[in-house]
Amino acid sequence: MTDITNLQVPSGVSYKPFDIELLKAMFEAGFIKHSETPFTLKSGIQSNVYVFGREDLTDNPNLEWLIGQKITRLLTETATPEDKQVCLIGIPTAGTPFAQTAAMVSWYLQCFVNSRPVCHRIMKEVPKDHGAHKGWINGKPKPNHSYWLVDNVATNGASKLEAREKMRADGYPDSAGVVIWIDRQQGALRRLEEADFNRVIVAYNLLDVTFAYGEMGLWPKEAVKAVEDEIAAHQFLPTA
Repeated sequence: MTDITNLQVPSGVSYKPFDIELLKAMFEAGFIKHSETPFTLKSGIQSNVYVFGREDLTDNPNLEWLIGQKITRLLTETATPEDKQVCLIGIPTAGTPFAQTAAMVSWYLQCFVNSRPVCHRIMKEVPKDHGAHKGWINGKPKPNHSYWLVDNVATNGASKLEAREKMRADGYPDSAGVVIWIDRQQGALRRLEEADFNRVIVAYNLLDVTFAYGEMGLWPKEAVKAVEDEIAAHQFLPTA
């Protein structure tokens, strides 16, 4: 592995030591994998690269901690003075640990957004019709919260649109933002903009990450090129 401490990636962003450390931790955990056998994505397309963020994340608390730091920093950088307390809602199930780790890091390191710690809520895969917490989300919306959906990856944005419908069903406001850990750069951001999601934060672009892996000697250059070709072939995927 090549030792790199500062790297400019295709989007023009410069990865500093913290990002390099985080990318290494994702690689070691198997967060992003290239396979000769294609995966079928939610969008229906076949892809040779897959973004996990499931047991590879929750089995590695060091990676969770780094991800929590990154999300909290991004929220702090984009906050406005008018923002209320940030409350993250992970899109089930992959988004849930992202929301939780950001809340824990925010409290522990006092990386507060507008002097308030980040908190989080749980969105269920299936709504309950019994008990105190019926519906999709545990808890009723609060006027002092600024809600953000969180997910591990975005392809065409369909799961974010579905999650907003679930929020609406539970009486949550339409003004929720979105935090996307990895954008596959295949139309999600355009789709979300067209659907009036006015606040979208992307931690990393897939092309930037795979490019960095190639430069760091973690991925063969042919695998990096294959990802570039795949994304170019699927620039804007329909949601249905």
